Order: sequence, then C-alpha cells, then structure tokens
Amino acid sequence: MSSAPRLLLLDDDPDVGLAAQLLLQRRVGPVTCLRRPAELPAALDRLQPALLLLDLNFGPGRTDGSQGLRLLDELRQRPAPPPVVVMTAYADIERAVQAVRRGAWDFVTKPWDNARLVATCLEALQRPAGAAMAEPTPAPNLVPSAAVQPLATQERAALMAAMAEAQGNLSAAARALGLSRAALYRRLEKHGL
Repeated sequence: MSSAPRLLLLDDDPDVGLAAQLLLQRRVGPVTCLRRPAELPAALDRLQPALLLLDLNFGPGRTDGSQGLRLLDELRQRPAPPPVVVMTAYADIERAVQAVRRGAWDFVTKPWDNARLVATCLEALQRPAGAAMAEPTPAPNLVPSAAVQPLATQERAALMAAMAEAQGNLSAAARALGLSRAALYRRLEKHGL
C-alpha cells in the first residue's frame, strides 16, 4: 500500500482513531492517528499526508468546536496544506458552515456512516490540484433578471423540501439533492437557511 495516499487523523478518542483506521486503511490508504493538537504540526511536516481528518473538540466537556476551528485557521497558513475533513459528534449547520468557510473540504458527523466517510475521503483526495484549503471564490456580481429570479426561488424551495424530507439530516438531504455536504452548506447559507 505504499502508493496509497496517507491519511492523518487527529481525534482525542482512541476508539474513534481505531475505528477510522480499521475502515479506511483497506479502502483508502494508511491512517496515522494523533490524539493531541500539539502533535499536529510535526506530523504534517514528517508525514505530508494527502488528507487530514480533524475532530473539532479536544478534552472532556468541550463541544463548541472552537479548538478545531482554530486549527483550521492555522492549517490555512501553512504552505500546501492537505484537504481537511472535519469530524464531530456535536454537529449543527452553523458549525459546518464555519468549518467549510475556514477551509474544510467537508464535514462528517460521528458516529459516521462507513460508506459516506469512505466516499468523502476519496472525493477529497481527487480534488483538483491547489483546491485544498483554498479561500472561497466570490461569485461574480450578476444583476438578477426576471428570468433568473425564479431559479433562485426554486433552489430555495428544493433545499427546504430536502431538509424537511430528511428531517434535518444533512447527509441525507445532500444525497437527495445530488450535492456534497459542503455544497449543501454553501447553498443553505446563501439562502439564509
């Protein structure tokens, strides 16, 4: 498996690390697990992983995601950072949008769906060169015409219907719409949902 992409996982729960390792090492590539954020810079330099799986909370009682979001900001300052898939048991739309804004490729809730985690990792590894941790590209300043406005209205209605049908499950809504979770988050934010 020497040609397989190397994954790095930072999560303070050793059981999460073992579960991810058992799942991903045979389907995606070898996984190195870290438990402390302080270990991350040296591991990035030493291993040069193709993908980082990042928990948002470290330590008992932490659920606000601030630690992981700060790490995302620090990662974006590094030269050629790997794509990052954020993982957390304390998921909500606002936190997911914050993570994507700060450069995460996607957002996976724990406990994860095995097929979804594998697919997310493979998709992140196939990103275009230079797409990792890129700043969001602003949309061109277009003046909406009468013909364009109904499309925005239809998109908002489709998002609301998919979220209602999925009973708030972001992964299920994204699948129903044929979008990645990151794309769904951007659209939800765009429409103020």
